[in-house]
Amino acid sequence: MNQQVMTDYLLAAIHGFKAAGIKRAVISPGSRSTPLALLLHRDPEITCWIDVDERSAAFFALGMTKVDLQPTLLLCTSGTAAANYYPAICEAEATNFPLIVLTADRPPELRGVGAPQAMDQQSLYASHVKKMVEMTVPENTPNILKYSFWQAATTTIEALKQPRGPVHLNFPLREPLLPDFTRTCSIQQNIAYLPTQQSLPAAVLTELAPLFMKKGLLVVGESLTPSEAETLHALANHLGWPLVGDPLTNLATCGETSAHFLPQADLIFPQLDADFIPEVVIRFGRLPVTKNVLLWLSGLPEGIDWLFVDESGQWQDQLHRSAFLLQLTIEDFVEQVSKLPSRPQPEWFQPWQKLQAVAEEALATTHSLTEWNETAAVRILQQTLGHDAQLLLANSNAIRFVDRYGTVTGSAYQVFGNRGVNGIDGLISTVAGIAAASQKPTYLLIGDLAFFHDMNGLQLLKQYQLPVTIILLNNNGGGIFSFLSQNTLSESDFVPLFGTPLDLDFQQAAKLYGAKWHAPATLTDFASQIEQSLTTPCFQIIEVVGLQKDPVIAWQALQQEFQERISNENKR
Repeated sequence: MNQQVMTDYLLAAIHGFKAAGIKRAVISPGSRSTPLALLLHRDPEITCWIDVDERSAAFFALGMTKVDLQPTLLLCTSGTAAANYYPAICEAEATNFPLIVLTADRPPELRGVGAPQAMDQQSLYASHVKKMVEMTVPENTPNILKYSFWQAATTTIEALKQPRGPVHLNFPLREPLLPDFTRTCSIQQNIAYLPTQQSLPAAVLTELAPLFMKKGLLVVGESLTPSEAETLHALANHLGWPLVGDPLTNLATCGETSAHFLPQADLIFPQLDADFIPEVVIRFGRLPVTKNVLLWLSGLPEGIDWLFVDESGQWQDQLHRSAFLLQLTIEDFVEQVSKLPSRPQPEWFQPWQKLQAVAEEALATTHSLTEWNETAAVRILQQTLGHDAQLLLANSNAIRFVDRYGTVTGSAYQVFGNRGVNGIDGLISTVAGIAAASQKPTYLLIGDLAFFHDMNGLQLLKQYQLPVTIILLNNNGGGIFSFLSQNTLSESDFVPLFGTPLDLDFQQAAKLYGAKWHAPATLTDFASQIEQSLTTPCFQIIEVVGLQKDPVIAWQALQQEFQERISNENKR
């Protein structure tokens, strides 16, 4: 009898998930989750992916959701399996991605009494989920079946509402755990959520209109789609304002550009004087990864008008400067602003363009960028990737190298990252999810420490034969700290605590997981392997070996070249 009751109850919940838009699930097998796993796996309307490592599985699901912003369902058994979801849930919450987290649990009579694989799973993820539902023990009365459907559907919809984010449903299940496959869902109800269309009232537009006639600056720091990036280029052209954004904004790689875009902001902003102080700053989402932009914005004087545009309605302004929060999509904001009069002022934007031109000249002539090293390889990668490719940037050095050395590309491709809480875990699993959901050639730029943190994710690439090329920047440890104040420490302190050499032979990892392995020795060889991967994508690892000090030397050389050119320009 319990099998029939449990099956009816879970089928009603699964129908609720599907009614709210669930089309895929990532399952980490276990005992207590058996009935849900089997029913999901047998459902022809849900594509199921299997990952035996729960931490990896959660980042895999996050990667899928990054591709199309559609919710992905996660399922695991009880106990520490559920705790292993935590890092990816924190990242999803910080970056507003909808994950539907299902955890199986012991029934109430087995909690707090020493039963195995049982712990308190209620509110396990605390404030990092938008909603937590403790489901009832299964019943199949009409009201409880409606309840099961309703909780599944509405909780999924809650994840999709702005601000989007993860939700958690905990299912207490009694034995026997095998479902009755002869049962069918008796719930036929459908459900739909229609979000409110946002627009600025006429009175607000009238109040803001004079701002767009002034000298302004556009600052973008959120992960954008290529379409959103194109829209912001159009806005910069309309207003005649400089446009700043890091690699995750896709401003450099969307296939469109604007003469007002400043990809070399990390070089340019330390050189700005009082002539570059804007009258208006419009920010879109968080600040860029570029530290020099943060420092310069932090030092701007009072009296500047600051606007903050964020579709989620979250006022995440760490500078505490914005006076207006506009809860609009980028497309809706730009559509309305583009109807207002503007007054581009060449004396305002041309000095910015001049600095960008000098920065590009410095990039082209700095000797270290023509030698075989991590920095030069990253520059080639950013410029070589083809149309419709995908690139996930790891944190620490990887994203900063692309931010500093990347320029506008000839091909359009999309860049992703995990910049919510900036962790270095789960990145291989995330790129696996991106590749699985899109089935496009996909690339991961990652350092050796981050690679080590998620080597279990390589199993997904092997298991599903995903077309992922990993560019492994191996400087044997925490190269990012060579750029930070910790580099002034004695070697006896720096090496064990921050340099953290691993001394691993990563070729053995490639062999273990069946990846092709390449170790180019020249920039020409590296460029050739990237070009070949575009035509014959496969699971492979390209290792770029370097020393932790080399990127610091390269960056200092570029800064010196840029400053010398600026000095020469000022003397003319």
